[in-house]
Amino acid sequence: MSDDNWPSPMPRPGDDDETPGADASVFAAFAPPHDAAIAALPDDTTAAESPEEATATAPPEDDDFGPELAGAALSVRSAPQGVPAGGPQAASGVGNRVRGLASAGGADRVVSPRRRSGPLSWIGAVLLAVWLVAMPLTSSVTELRQNTQIVVMVLAVLGVNIATGYGGMISLGHGVFVAVGAFGAAYAVDDLALPWVVSIIAGAAFAGAIGALVGLPALRIKGIHLALVTLGLAIVFQPLAKRVPAFSGGVSGRAVGAELVPPSWFGTTRWAEGLYRYVICLAVVGLAMWLTHNIIKSRPGRAMRAVRDNDTAAAVYGVNLVASRVSTFAASATLAGLAGALGIVLVPFTSQESYPFQESLVLYATAVLGGLGSIWGSVLGVAIREVFSAIGGFLGDVSGLGPLGEFLRLLDEEQFVFGVLLVALTFVFPRGLIGMFNRSKPWLRYGGSRIAESKSLQN
Repeated sequence: MSDDNWPSPMPRPGDDDETPGADASVFAAFAPPHDAAIAALPDDTTAAESPEEATATAPPEDDDFGPELAGAALSVRSAPQGVPAGGPQAASGVGNRVRGLASAGGADRVVSPRRRSGPLSWIGAVLLAVWLVAMPLTSSVTELRQNTQIVVMVLAVLGVNIATGYGGMISLGHGVFVAVGAFGAAYAVDDLALPWVVSIIAGAAFAGAIGALVGLPALRIKGIHLALVTLGLAIVFQPLAKRVPAFSGGVSGRAVGAELVPPSWFGTTRWAEGLYRYVICLAVVGLAMWLTHNIIKSRPGRAMRAVRDNDTAAAVYGVNLVASRVSTFAASATLAGLAGALGIVLVPFTSQESYPFQESLVLYATAVLGGLGSIWGSVLGVAIREVFSAIGGFLGDVSGLGPLGEFLRLLDEEQFVFGVLLVALTFVFPRGLIGMFNRSKPWLRYGGSRIAESKSLQN
């Protein structure tokens, strides 16, 4: 799938740790056997080899055949009958590649080299590790709680990224799932008297169940229409939650009476309690990111990305579109609900007023800013948003600069800073800030392709 075919309102996702040719590799798990791919080729590309040579190498036990073979089989299947995909030259190249795969001694598949991490990736990882260790040691009780909330926000943005970046379904209502997870965890720990661990899991699971129901419209609609459906859900959530006081606490919100008491060896001061909550939230966020990474690399994850790239081709290769789309939305809602449940751990109070529909738009914009289709893009989006908000707050306090000082006071408004940041960086990094860590510099290639196309039209 080329860059030109990707919908322009949403930058094409670039998987953070995919191999080159990732767009073809998502269909690798559903590719036909080697001999079936060779048999599908035109006669002029296979005349030079005998049937024995074509089936000399038996297919591996699993059906993950690598990006080259999957792309070849996909292009051949999608070509009109009797016309090689991409013309005679493309068909000849496909035939040579498949024949080379079949005749290579002991080589059952084509293996592409993994993309190596650049120096910026290592620098970013080191800075993040240093901040995670040093932050609680240098923060007050209030600052520690606020910074922990930033860490938890990564899960909500990651939930948006799963639905939009990996699933191709634009969601503008993930703030609802954050709220549902918070209300569910509060109800479980207070009214049902469940342990905190069980309550957090219950809140996330309840949000996932609601997400599966919301994902049902994605079976019939997609694109901007699905985005409007999810935005409508975010708009109606507040008045709806007020009408369910037993669950949400009504207009006044819901306070959590159960206390999360750290072990005696952890300390009894307020800072020690804050550190205990920080460690719990950090461990849960890290575990959730690790599980998300493994799901994306698994067969259901490859099916998810195959549906995102081309749902028709994915269905041809045997992907269950209903199960894939519903499970994708459920997984993304579970992550968002887990963020809401952890929010109850940090602040034992929740209200529907804390989740206006603008919060859902901010979550989506943060995911786009960091980079769709990338787990670490979610981390980067949250980090860059908080960094520039802190810089804006610092510059807003500068006085004695005359008219310039009046403008700088606008930087004290977090919404203004985030809006300007979103507009500016969308032009510079149309695929998100995660593109900085790619050696091939896709943000330049993306913009350059548009410029070259316009120049060719002028000529």
